[in-house]
Order: sequence, then C-alpha cells, then structure tokens
Amino acid sequence: MASSEFRHAPRPPCDALIVVPPPSPSDTNPPLGPAILATVAARSGFHVEVLDLNILLLRRFGNRAGGLGHTLGDHGKDRSGVAAAAQWLFAHTGLRDTPPLHLPDTADPVAGMHYPLTAVVDAVTAAAADPEPWRAWLERHLRATCDRPPTVVGVSLMGPSQVFVGLLVLRVAKEIWPDTTTVLGGSHVTLLRESLQRDAGLRDGVDVVLTGHCEDEFVALVARLSARALRRALSPAQPSARAPFEYLPTFGERQLAHYDRQQVTLPVQFTRGCSYGRCTFCTYPVVEPQLTALDVEGASRTIGALARAYGIRRFSLKDSLFTAPMLRALAHALLQDPTTDVRWSATTKASRALVPIAPVLASSGLTTLEIGVETISPTGQRLFDKRADPTMLQELILALAEAGITVVTNLIFGFPGEREEEAQAQLAWFLRLQAAAPPGRVDCSLNMLEMVRGAPMVARPPAGVELHGVAPWAFSYAWNAPAWRRDFAAGLERVERARGEASALAGTGPLSHPGAPRPPS
Repeated sequence: MASSEFRHAPRPPCDALIVVPPPSPSDTNPPLGPAILATVAARSGFHVEVLDLNILLLRRFGNRAGGLGHTLGDHGKDRSGVAAAAQWLFAHTGLRDTPPLHLPDTADPVAGMHYPLTAVVDAVTAAAADPEPWRAWLERHLRATCDRPPTVVGVSLMGPSQVFVGLLVLRVAKEIWPDTTTVLGGSHVTLLRESLQRDAGLRDGVDVVLTGHCEDEFVALVARLSARALRRALSPAQPSARAPFEYLPTFGERQLAHYDRQQVTLPVQFTRGCSYGRCTFCTYPVVEPQLTALDVEGASRTIGALARAYGIRRFSLKDSLFTAPMLRALAHALLQDPTTDVRWSATTKASRALVPIAPVLASSGLTTLEIGVETISPTGQRLFDKRADPTMLQELILALAEAGITVVTNLIFGFPGEREEEAQAQLAWFLRLQAAAPPGRVDCSLNMLEMVRGAPMVARPPAGVELHGVAPWAFSYAWNAPAWRRDFAAGLERVERARGEASALAGTGPLSHPGAPRPPS
C-alpha cells in the first residue's frame, strides 16, 4: 500500500522528465541516478520530474502480509511480487514466440533481451500502436507527470530487462510530444557504448545517448535546448580521484508515496569505481572506471539531511565496494551524531579486518552487509582473481551475523572447468554456514556465471571457452558452458524459493503472491 504520510506539494513546471522503466529487481529502493540528476538540475535552475514506472507496476503485484525480514535494501524485497511483475511484463512484450539470438544456457530470452535487433524494433512498434496493455498506460502516466511538453525525456536503463519498456517509452513520448528531445542513459547504455556508436539501429527513436555519470552533461543539454542560462558552473565530466561529486539525491514526494513506508530504503553513493577492480567476471572497470575517495563527513551529513528531509532512516549504499576502513570510518561518524539514528546496508569484500569491528558496525546501524565471496573453489578463485580462505570466510560471516548484521553472501557457480559435484559442495558449504548462524542472519545471492560484455574474462577467454555471440541489446554471451549447468541453475532457484517461503512462514519475510497477476492500471 502507498503511504499517506508523504504529502503532495504543488509542482513547478517540468523542464525534463526521467522515466524509470520496469522491471527493476527491488520494490524497496527508488532509483538513485535520476534522483541525483534532479538535485544537479535544481541547483542549476531546472526542474526534473521522475516517473517511476517500475514501482507503479510493482505495487500491482506486491504482498507484504508476511511481515518484515532482517535484510535491508535490495535483498529485503518482496520476492514473489517482484517476480510476478517481471513475468507479467515479459509475457506482454510480444517476444515470447520469437526465436532468440545467441541465447546463454541458463538465460530467459526476454529478461536478457536475447533477440535480433529487428525483432526488438518490431515488438516496440507493435506495442506503441496498440492501446493495451502498454500504450494507454504509458501515455496516461507521461501526461499526468508533466502538464506541459518537457524539453527532454530521458530513460535510464540499468539492465537488458528494461530495454523493451524503455524504448517504448521514448517512442510514445516522441509521438505525444514531437518537439521533445529523447535521451538514453544508464549503466547498461554505458556498457553498450561502442555498439550504440557503431549501430544506428540501436539508436532508433533516441536523439541523444549519454553514458557514464552524466549529470552535468544532462543539465547542460536541458539548458541549451531550453535556451536558459545555468545558475552555476558545471564540473568536469570525469572528476579526479579527489574531486567531489553530488552526494545528495532528491526524491519526489509523489514518487515516494508509491513505496511501502515500512520498507522504503533511500539509496546513496559516496564513492565511485571499485578499489579492488580485478575480478575477471566484472564490468565495473568499464562502467565506472574512475575511482574516487570517500568524504566521510560529507557522507554522514548527507544521511542526516535525508533523514530529516524525508523522515526515512533506512539507507542503502550503492558503492561497488565499501572497504573495511571506509565502513569503520562511516560507522564512527554516525555514532558521533546522536541525532542520526539510522539503519544502513553496504557491499564489501571479505576481510579479516571486519571481524573486530563488527560490534561497532552493528552499533552504528549497519543492518545488512553484502559480501562478494564468489567461490570457495581454489580453481575458481584463481580464475576470478579473487582469493580468500574458506575458513576465514566462515569465521567472518558468522562473526558479523552474531553481531546482529545480516550477511548477504554472493556465490557464483558454473565457471569453466568446474564439475557439478564441486558446485554441489559449494552450495552445501553455504547451507551449513547458514544453519550455523542465528536464524535469518545469513542470506544469499546464488548466481550462475555469465560471460558479460566488457568483462576481462570475455576480452581474454579462459582456455577452452568458446564465445558464440551476443545479441545487440543483451548483456551476456552464449558460450560452450558445461552441460550440467541448466539443471543446477533450476536447483538454485528452488533453494532461493524455499528459503523465501520458510522466511515467510517464520514471519520474517513476504508471503507468496496470491492469485493471478493483474495488468497495469
């Protein structure tokens, strides 16, 4: 249910509209990128509206009657509701009967957008011409968000599953507001930068493509198109490691009103890039190559300012890697301000240095810590260039859990050369670890390895790996993956589903979604 505690204030005229297309993997976090754009634009004299189509769709499917769990942020989502919304969306793209292109062995063809470009364009064209289920819904929300044609309509794509609705939004926006400039951005667009430059077909219906952290470029574009002067000078597109960037996001009250007041978590980011930056399966060095330093005082001030402004005291740090020293520094800063009583989550790399500071982190409000374990296999650790002693990992995870911090353990299965029995042994290791921890304090993200654009493993494939191709809008390649992976991936889904159902029965997580999905309204 939407909260009535967020009041609706009068809106200034809309200079630019940023649209967040579904599906996104969480119903707890409004997106950060558009909120940062809104702040930078406002400081330059322009008003940005954010149309969060993702939460508008998700609220038709969500069911939180099972209670609240320990996990904060993305992993504290209503799993059944998010899955139901995504499946409804995928079923209404018109692509299900189209033969996929370069389909990876464990992938959903629609979720991964594993289709020829012509098939995607045809599906978007057909959807734009048919009032149901998309055209009327999109047009109604576009017009309701902006009472006049905005100078710019932008779409933020964070992954391939959003491509269909994202392109459809730009098509519909251009048809109802012909003079509007359409802009495409987001991390998925950044990853596909070279393809977008090379292939004009990918830019069909898109006037401008902006990649990377493009807040200032976006505001400069709005200023130029609206022929209005900027109130302040804009900073360089690629700041140096010591240059500050905008920490404070701006969320619209109407947008927040669609989020569950008991679960909504405000996203923040205080560093850019990854201080490790060596994982061979990862795209972060391509998507966010510039590493920046943490301004601890600025981070603490931002959290306090957001808590006061919105009355929300749950925060999810979106930094790629918040190191142990950074976690300790932010924890001490939060503890020094008795008025900043918050709960927060972050992502880190396994380190023994976290064990002695676990009580301090918990006292500061650290509620959920996501740790990139990846694999306990020595072969896999060498392949990923990420080594850690399994005994240390177990001691670390249990120490954090016993301190009252929920640990989300990221694990990867099905890498080149791995045998099925090795994958089963890693899964058993995790389940034993979970059983040894206090109930509900060890969560997981169980993933099959993907060969993704921009990753070092794709640029320099391991011995024996054959890359069979990647679809134009897709994230991952088809490759000669081990034959056992498909059945094992289905088993991982059953493990996660069973974990969610057990959590619901214990009153610490969402109940299964009742009844059939409903269309958007």
